[in-house]
Amino acid sequence: MRRVNRTGRQALALLLAVSIVVPVLGQEKRLTMWGTPPREKPHRTKAAEGFPPLPLPVVPQRRTEKKRPPAPPKLLANLENISFVGWKGSPGAVDQLLASAKKHLNVWYGWEQLDIRELVRKHTAGVDHRTPILYLCVYYPLNLSDEQRDTLRSYTLNGGTLIINCCGREEAFASARDELAKLFPKYPLRPLPADHPVYHAYYDLEQIRYPVPSDNPLDEGAEQSGPPRLQAVTLGTRAAAIVSLEDLACGWNQWNKPDAKRVHPEDATRLGLNLITYVTAENRYAKYLSKTREVAGPSVRPRQQLVFAQLIHDGNWNPNPSAVPLLLKELASNTSIAVRFERKTLQLKDPTLFEHPLLYMTGSWDPDLSREERALLHRFLTNGGVLIADAAAGRQEFDLAFRRLCKELFPNHPLQPLPADHLVYKCFHTIDKVRLHHEAEPVKPGLEAVMLGERPVILYSRFGLCDGWAHQFSAYARCYTAEDALKIGTNLLVYVMQ
Repeated sequence: MRRVNRTGRQALALLLAVSIVVPVLGQEKRLTMWGTPPREKPHRTKAAEGFPPLPLPVVPQRRTEKKRPPAPPKLLANLENISFVGWKGSPGAVDQLLASAKKHLNVWYGWEQLDIRELVRKHTAGVDHRTPILYLCVYYPLNLSDEQRDTLRSYTLNGGTLIINCCGREEAFASARDELAKLFPKYPLRPLPADHPVYHAYYDLEQIRYPVPSDNPLDEGAEQSGPPRLQAVTLGTRAAAIVSLEDLACGWNQWNKPDAKRVHPEDATRLGLNLITYVTAENRYAKYLSKTREVAGPSVRPRQQLVFAQLIHDGNWNPNPSAVPLLLKELASNTSIAVRFERKTLQLKDPTLFEHPLLYMTGSWDPDLSREERALLHRFLTNGGVLIADAAAGRQEFDLAFRRLCKELFPNHPLQPLPADHLVYKCFHTIDKVRLHHEAEPVKPGLEAVMLGERPVILYSRFGLCDGWAHQFSAYARCYTAEDALKIGTNLLVYVMQ
């Protein structure tokens, strides 16, 4: 046999590597996979393997080796062929993230590689894809077809979560933002606030390390710190499509790509585990939100009907469409108030605004009312109207914005706690203690009000009311239990209508 010396082998290996890596002149090199490949699945051994055929009637001895454990439930589908044929989105990173989940969270989840063309075929055939997470690793700009957009939209509205990793590439992020705007034109892509559950679901992530992208060896190890920078499309109070400009996959896979905008490996893994924790905790709520509960009632009633007017604004004004109908059902069942079972939604510029004695407002972030809208709301309240408001899921961003709004509307009449003996707490139900769904011990009700003389013109709860009215809420919501939310809502409406 002819010997090949080491130098010859090295030269041959180099030649093969160059022939594989160097692209054809004039063509852009296309990535197919990076980092460590996924672990090989354990080999299944059939019961008869390892034994030669035996003549009957000889019976082989009973096997004593351990059986392979059952496959774990699939949590995530790694979507491929979203940018161009062949791009697999670093399946090794997904595999390593779920291995970290097994180690740190003590949960065992599986994943699958899924071609977007297969996903579209399932959707066209009326088959819903039930894996809770679709992971899109977007390296090149997205250019989805109408069928693909319709499929991803349906998947998300039915309770699924999109996690989009843009690999640190600005053009990929811009395309993801544009595609989400087409998928959800009424729901903007917004930065997640610092108090969002995604940053606190398992680890408290207030600061994230970002390595400085550079090909210069002298910059190795340089990094900056800052708050996490995820953005999301919010459906209800659920982050349903979560986008990261900075690359996460390199960190999950412990792969150093020095020229990429990325998250430090340790922080990327922690953020990934938070995402897993958040999505699994919100899965039941996500499926609930996919269907709106409607309440139908008689069109003719013996008394004057209450029209429940809900304010439309830019702060996620309708986080749970089922909440108000179910509250009105409670009123119709347990009080003598005649209720029309359709809520009326209106903007402050609506000419019928002053026909309603009551206006309800909720949201997740700043309603961002214009100067004209603030003036109309002030006029509505000073002419006998009452505003009932709550922060959906207890979101701090809405709470802070609403307090600023109250101060602008009535600078000399601050928002302050209602006294424990106020009529609001005893006009129908007697309410002295309530429960928050995330607290073990009951607490005093925490309603606040803006008073003009003896009359409250604004009644506000920093804890979510609409969440409890709907009988279902986010796992991370700061809200009253369903029973106490309905009691408070009933008392508020009975008080206003007296």
